[in-house]
Amino acid sequence: MALSEHEKATLAQIALGLDHDYPKLASRLGPASLPAGSARQTTAGICGALAGCLVLLAGIAVQALLLGVIGFVMMGAGAYLATMRVGGFQFRRRGPAPSPSAGEPELW
Repeated sequence: MALSEHEKATLAQIALGLDHDYPKLASRLGPASLPAGSARQTTAGICGALAGCLVLLAGIAVQALLLGVIGFVMMGAGAYLATMRVGGFQFRRRGPAPSPSAGEPELW
């Protein structure tokens, strides 16, 4: 379902407000925040995990322990590959919450 012109204009205003109010957050959430090749890597990892699942199930079906272990390792490697770039957003541990009079807290 496509967005109406009013919805597109509202989203553009929200984006401009985010850029103005929280420039650090906006730069981290912008389109350049994902590293190049990340979508390809995630897709390959998901496909590898699914293939590993199928190999694992085939190993269980024919009662071949080695095939099951290979499938399990493939699933783990695929899941690792798919989620490797997800950790790009690292949240810093914050101390106690600042008092309201201390100004605006830094989000990231």
